[in-house]
Amino acid sequence: KAFNKVTCSLPKFNATWDSLRFRSRPSWFDNVKFGIFIHWGVFSVPSFETEWYWHQLKSGNPAFVEFHNRVYGCSGIQPEKFPCTGPAFSYADFAPMFKAELFDPDHWADVFKKSGAKYVVLTSKHHEGWCNFPSAQHWNWNSMDVGAHRDLLGNLSSSVRAQGLHMGYYHSLREWYNPLYEQDNADACSTTSFVDDVLLPTLKDMVTRYHPEVIWADGAGDAKCTHDSVKYWKAPQFLSWLYNESPVKEIVVANSRWGDPVVGDYSTGGDRFTPGELLNYKWESCYTIQAHSWGYDRTEDLNSFLTTSQLLMQLVSSVSCNGNLLLNLGPMADGTLDPIFEERLLEMGAWLNISGEAIYDSIPWKYQNDTPAKDIWYTASKDGVSVYGISFR
Repeated sequence: KAFNKVTCSLPKFNATWDSLRFRSRPSWFDNVKFGIFIHWGVFSVPSFETEWYWHQLKSGNPAFVEFHNRVYGCSGIQPEKFPCTGPAFSYADFAPMFKAELFDPDHWADVFKKSGAKYVVLTSKHHEGWCNFPSAQHWNWNSMDVGAHRDLLGNLSSSVRAQGLHMGYYHSLREWYNPLYEQDNADACSTTSFVDDVLLPTLKDMVTRYHPEVIWADGAGDAKCTHDSVKYWKAPQFLSWLYNESPVKEIVVANSRWGDPVVGDYSTGGDRFTPGELLNYKWESCYTIQAHSWGYDRTEDLNSFLTTSQLLMQLVSSVSCNGNLLLNLGPMADGTLDPIFEERLLEMGAWLNISGEAIYDSIPWKYQNDTPAKDIWYTASKDGVSVYGISFR
């Protein structure tokens, strides 16, 4: 008996949120539960309080201007208010200092594997516009052209994948001081030159070359018009390409920070999002080991680092309520990890080696925690046979 050959293909998505909302999320993301977030860029050189160093400097924050003028050189910011004598030193002058001379991607990947994390998300580009990979749209403002003279993103991606982990990239939509972005803002977004000439080509090039399994968008904009995900950021246009044509169309997931309105494969909510109750949609809590900063902060002391128990509680409570935990660390500009970061991660991994059955591949149970004992959380196995109660008392 003859049979006709039938070819199955994935559904095609139109460049509209109404169409994209029907995309089925790849199952791997629901199963992994725990990922590592990495904020690393030019801001790692001053490593002073926040990865928003440049923005705080340009805004005239006294603590930042005075620190910069005293330690590095004259910023030129509000000289009548912050008088400074000596050589000039702009934020761009930090770029040659971002050498990553001690960066060992194999060591990073080994630590991440031992932590029990199953996916890694690296900053490909933060709001400063600096790219951790060679980018034609960011000439002389990327890690290949200046500083390290290395493809930091490519190096880490290879090492992470060699450990069997999923690799993804954070990518800021906006660039604070890119002239095209500033002009679009000045034009009330009647122009989209930055999106057309910088953002979309960069994203497509990055996806095509590096095959990320997570696209973690952020930074939808400063002005009201730049929060428009459709008219300004053209997010549905990019995501329809990502899901229809890109080399990762079957495995990639994208988050929900594309402006408004938005539909993502999962919700990221706000920073350190902790609902504490079951949500009927997939979500992710991005959380920090250092209490205040996402990039490495030299001003924080030991008391500013969350304990291993606190971090595990965040993981368990997130998983119990249908979320993942994306736990952030900020490497130093020389490419090393603070030993406290490593210690926390390795201790989490030791716990997961014993208790991982209650985390990986689990589903929320009918109850999330005990009413009289809020620090006891529950998960269940997918087949419903097992229920796990987890406490850190």
